Amino acid sequence: MSELELEEVERSLRNAKGVPAADKLIKYLRLVRELHVRDSPTVARYGNILLRHYKSHLSEEELWLVHEQVAVAALDAHALPFAASVIKAINRRFPDSVRARRLQGMYFEAAGDFPRAEEMYRDVLATHPNNEMALKRMVSLERSRGNPAAAIEALRRYLDTFGNDKDGWEELAELYLEVLNYRQAAYCYEELIMMNPGNSSFYTRYADVLYTIGGATNYKTARSYYAKAIELTAGGSLRALFGVLACAAHITDKVALQDARSRAQIELPEASTQALLRIYRTHAPDKLPFVEPLLAKLAAGQPGAQ
Repeated sequence: MSELELEEVERSLRNAKGVPAADKLIKYLRLVRELHVRDSPTVARYGNILLRHYKSHLSEEELWLVHEQVAVAALDAHALPFAASVIKAINRRFPDSVRARRLQGMYFEAAGDFPRAEEMYRDVLATHPNNEMALKRMVSLERSRGNPAAAIEALRRYLDTFGNDKDGWEELAELYLEVLNYRQAAYCYEELIMMNPGNSSFYTRYADVLYTIGGATNYKTARSYYAKAIELTAGGSLRALFGVLACAAHITDKVALQDARSRAQIELPEASTQALLRIYRTHAPDKLPFVEPLLAKLAAGQPGAQ
């Protein structure tokens, strides 16, 4: 299954005269599921057609898989009456199931009825305390309520069980940044770097947090992580290049020239400056009159120029 296949199927659905063919609708929804594509309005539209006209073309297992897929898409697209009708059908087929209760909670959440949504999720967790989706929905619910502290606690509970969820750690880092808890955000990025050491953005974001915390040790550590991001992007990360210069402007202690840290303090900023100038000369020469004075200020040890 590939994205090219998905594009081809979707094109044939758009060009269909009248009601599209069952096999095309089924293939489209399968591809969306397998490729984890998020296009909720389109999924809801084609799912509605499939469930109205071609239920008999689906096996029992796929029929209810499609019901759930379409219900979630309709909620995401805020098509609440349609979502309610699909969830009602699931509830009739699977009364009091975890699937039905979770979807009912999602419906109440989308409708802004947060107390009833929480009741549904807690009902699921009372009997299935490690239910992945219910734990995730509790995080979403607290974010919808505008309660980042409670969302952090809910997400920490989730990660206690599902600690390999990269998206969960990214969200937790964002939440800590929202409440200005930079040290905990840094811890989250440390976890992400260990999970995916080839992802340059995690190095840059971790360095950004250390730079924000400040202090000589953090500036030096941030500089090294910016340097790693530069290495991973073959010198293409503007944020990391500027980050190196900003850190260098803060590091003023005098050490012997032969010391490795001193070489980093001298050679890395110079290399970063030249790399930035090359990038702007090639891709945005009209910005050079603004960039060159900025780089000069950083080189002169004025970190506020960043």
